[in-house]
Amino acid sequence: MHTPGPWTFDRAIPADDTVSRIVRAGNDHIAVVMDLDGAAQEAVDNARLIAAAPQMLRALQRLTRPDDGRGPADDDLAYALDVIRAATGEA
Repeated sequence: MHTPGPWTFDRAIPADDTVSRIVRAGNDHIAVVMDLDGAAQEAVDNARLIAAAPQMLRALQRLTRPDDGRGPADDDLAYALDVIRAATGEA
């Protein structure tokens, strides 16, 4: 079992000579993403992707749930695409 979502991330938290992004579920810390080599945007993108994990899991569950043999419903596909766009910063 995973920590229930939603998960969010803080944009930037200075720590020594690096900047960290904290992925949270409410007050619980899920992950710390650190910018160790000056790749700040990459760290933000990684934190966004980690924070989207609960929504991505839900999208996969909706796409793979038992159906009537016709495949996923249009609203399931639309939901999955919205989640993917948000996770990749393309929303």
